[in-house]
Amino acid sequence: MISTILLLRSIGTPISRLITVLEHENASLIEQELSNYTQEIDNKINALKNLKSQALMLQDSVKDTCYDNQITVKTIPKLWMLAKKFDTQENDELDINEIVNANDSAQENWNSFANIISTIDKKSLLAGDYHTYNQYGYISEQPCKTNRVDLLQVVESRLCVCCNAKVNRIDHLDIDEVYDKMLQYITYNNYRVVADAIERNVLDLYAGREKDLILFFKIYIPVEKI
Repeated sequence: MISTILLLRSIGTPISRLITVLEHENASLIEQELSNYTQEIDNKINALKNLKSQALMLQDSVKDTCYDNQITVKTIPKLWMLAKKFDTQENDELDINEIVNANDSAQENWNSFANIISTIDKKSLLAGDYHTYNQYGYISEQPCKTNRVDLLQVVESRLCVCCNAKVNRIDHLDIDEVYDKMLQYITYNNYRVVADAIERNVLDLYAGREKDLILFFKIYIPVEKI
């Protein structure tokens, strides 16, 4: 009986419920109790697996930030993006609440794996205009299930010139040098830009007593070999 009590308590059965279960004339209540809490245990196991996946993903992203301004060429995996068009012609403000609500509507804790992103269209990028964004929202390698299909986009796996950028200004003006170097790299190595650039926020930190803002980004520029 002691071992049964210890097991039931360990899976979450409250003491008040224990009395009812143990004083029942047969074992049906114990069987039902074990059945109910087994599902809860499975849910906790899945939650811990998700937590581990989140931790590993952030660990990999943060590890990359140690190599800021390092340019690489690699095939990025398939990405799911919840994003909204930014109509600069109408001086539209970022409606971040709509994106947040759309993100919250995603199933299976998708938002726990997502990063904030903005995109720069190919024309603006090649013209050296690195601050006219055409989309903003969230992105993740995890599949996204949401009722906001109007905002959902799937970015297929593709070859990209990538760079980790460390930004110390809230206006992002110091990111221009990073884009310049990436475009020079693309030209020098006989690539050409084929789609919009993705600017993915990885981590925000405050450094020093004055709490200077430090932003860490990953930048993806889709390319193909000429």
